[in-house]
This record gives sequence, structure tokens and C-alpha cells, in this order.
Amino acid sequence: MNSKAFDLSHLAQAWLHSHEEDTATSTVYRPAKFPFRPSRGRKGFHLRPDGTLTFRQPGAADQTETADGTWILDGENLTLATPGGSQTLCIQSLEPDRLVVNKGTRVNK
Repeated sequence: MNSKAFDLSHLAQAWLHSHEEDTATSTVYRPAKFPFRPSRGRKGFHLRPDGTLTFRQPGAADQTETADGTWILDGENLTLATPGGSQTLCIQSLEPDRLVVNKGTRVNK
């Protein structure tokens, strides 16, 4: 594995899925303050510097559902864990306003 160094000050913020920018191999997230086009709901997560997170996703009746958990970065692997399970995202690139991960997230129950 080719380990990359990422600036945690860029990673620790609220990210929302920018599905308009996805490719066949990449999933793109933008900061929550990004001027997104209107959408019925966006999944995402808020990564805090202390290793805690809040995961969000569209739920029933267009209400956002949230779950608290933890996150850890190991090289380019970002693991998000909530009581419902965990998922590992492989980071391709990280900029202050753009997070790109490989499609095909590993989901651990």
C-alpha cells in the first residue's frame, strides 16, 4: 500500500456527497457550506478533530437521519463507525473544498 499524508485540518469538517461530480471510479464530497444545486437530500458526515463524527443520510419523508460515531484515518483509509456498522473509504485526494474517495467502499457490520 502506498501511504499518503493528508492534512487533518482539511479533513475535520462537515462533508456532503456531491453526486453530480462522481465518476465511474470515484465518489466526491464537498464541504457542507459548498453552494450545491438543489437536491432531495445528500448523505454525508461531520468529522470532528477529536475523532467523533455525525453521519447523515436522507430518511423517510425527506427527513435527515443522523447517527453519532467515531472515525480514524490510517494512511489513505478513512474508517467511519456508527452503532449500525462501519465503512472504510479509500481517499484518492483531499483539498480544503473537495474530498475524493474510491467507489466500492468496504462495509463492515
